[in-house]
Amino acid sequence: MHPTFLFFFFGLASWILFVLLVPYFLPTIIAILRQKTNTGSIFALNFFLGWSLIGWVVALIWALSSDNLRNQTVIVNNMPPPPTGSAPTYDYKGVQLQRKTPGTGSYTGTHQADAGQPDKYEQLRKLKQLLDEGVLTKEEFDKQKSKLLG
Repeated sequence: MHPTFLFFFFGLASWILFVLLVPYFLPTIIAILRQKTNTGSIFALNFFLGWSLIGWVVALIWALSSDNLRNQTVIVNNMPPPPTGSAPTYDYKGVQLQRKTPGTGSYTGTHQADAGQPDKYEQLRKLKQLLDEGVLTKEEFDKQKSKLLG
C-alpha cells in the first residue's frame, strides 16, 4: 500500500469516528460545558445507554436541566463601627466625678482640692447617672455612695 493512501484512510476514519462520537457524547459535552454537579452520572448514562435513543434523550434532558441547588442562608455578622468620640465619657477619682471631654486627655471642671467642698447631692446625681449609663457597676456605685455619705 502506498503511504498517501494510508494517510488518507486514517484521516477519513478519524473524521468518521469524530463525526459519530461527538453527537453520541453530546449530552456529556453539554454537561461539562454547563459545569453540572452530576456530570459523571450523565457520562455513565450516556456511555452505557446512549446507544438507545431513550438513554441518549434522557442524558440530554438531564444535561440541559438546571441543578437543584438548595437555598443557602448566608449570615453576615457586621460589628458596629467603633465610637467616634462624640459621646462623653466619665471618669471618677475617689468621690469627685469629672466629665472627660471626647478627644482630649484632660479633665474639665475643677478638682476637689481646688474647688473647696463640692455639693454631695451633685456628686450623688453624677454617680447615679454613671450607674444608669452602665459606666459604674452596682458595687462601685454603692462603694462610692457610702464614701460620700459616710
